[in-house]
Amino acid sequence: MNFEKINVKIYLEKGQDIPLSQFINIFHRFIQQNLLEGMLVDVAEYTHVFQGPGVILIAHEGNYSLDEMDGKRGLLYNQKRFRVDHGVENLKIALRRALKACELLEKEPELAGKLKFNPARLRIWVNDRLGTIGTNRGFSELEEGIRSVLDPLNGSPVKLIPEMDSRKLTAFEVEMDKPLSMASLSGK
Repeated sequence: MNFEKINVKIYLEKGQDIPLSQFINIFHRFIQQNLLEGMLVDVAEYTHVFQGPGVILIAHEGNYSLDEMDGKRGLLYNQKRFRVDHGVENLKIALRRALKACELLEKEPELAGKLKFNPARLRIWVNDRLGTIGTNRGFSELEEGIRSVLDPLNGSPVKLIPEMDSRKLTAFEVEMDKPLSMASLSGK
């Protein structure tokens, strides 16, 4: 299994009504204080796009955004450059980075009590149309990778709902019994 360019979206439980523009200054602060892994570069604002990428924190290795694709707001980590040649490790890196960004956002003083992510509800896909789009091989490899990482952390098989539209990227909605945490990912 050697997939790259993994995307992880952690859906919001609370905070859909927070104006996306409020995240612009927060993401700028993340850059100034170097709060996330990798080289943080810039912030882009697409709040005018209906069900679009929202506000994006651009980084060298991958982008973070408050995304509204399909009408569901959440934190999206879009891995652009892979660090290892093994899909499972890339998935772990993407999950860890997404969770860290969610934790930081929830702790922001101006969002205190207004924002809550649900790390038991995820969407995971591979942003690679050539290598994986809607093929059985792409689905089975991604499913195998997700299960190898998340099933042990969940304590039982996670519920995976595949995106079966061959015109779209290979993707799964993931529902877990237990919320994913930084501690569970690091084995502590």
